[in-house]
Amino acid sequence: MKKITTLVLALTLFAGVSCAKKTETASANIPNETPEMAATESAAATADDKAPYTIRTIDPKLSGKQAWEKILATYKGEVVLIDFWATWCPPCRRAMKEIDAIKPALMKKGARFVYITGETSPMDTWKEMVPNIHGDHYRLTDKQWGELCNQMEIPGIPAYILINKDGSTAFSNLSTGGYPGNEIIGNNIEVALTK
Repeated sequence: MKKITTLVLALTLFAGVSCAKKTETASANIPNETPEMAATESAAATADDKAPYTIRTIDPKLSGKQAWEKILATYKGEVVLIDFWATWCPPCRRAMKEIDAIKPALMKKGARFVYITGETSPMDTWKEMVPNIHGDHYRLTDKQWGELCNQMEIPGIPAYILINKDGSTAFSNLSTGGYPGNEIIGNNIEVALTK
């Protein structure tokens, strides 16, 4: 009995720390946005001093690798933290709330925040959530998301990669996932901004 209780507790803790890749599409009839809609939806800073958000799109005909290259090219010469997440992932949402404590100061210093999800995040839910997650948002096709996760060996979300101004990787936990905490993320961004 003690072994079963320990096993159940361990599994519960693991499930609360990271979301495994969701393979089923939440809704098969939710289309990806068209290229014409790229960066057309954004919000300006509001009276409560929130930073803006931007919805960006990637051509759905591109492969996962090509989509990744296109995203990286957009931020050439900048320090960018890329967050792989989904609307249905509680640890992803908790991490986003936690990072809000350090994000405004880092954004003022020039850091960019990019959020990538796939079609398992229902379009309506995603569009409802992104105004409260300040940064640039991409919603990839299932094919792009799957190829990218396989290529980058992402077993679950949330997962993060920090890109230096020169395009090199400053920090990555793509292969392990989970939010590493504000101290680790903040320190790595601060170092990257000085390079």
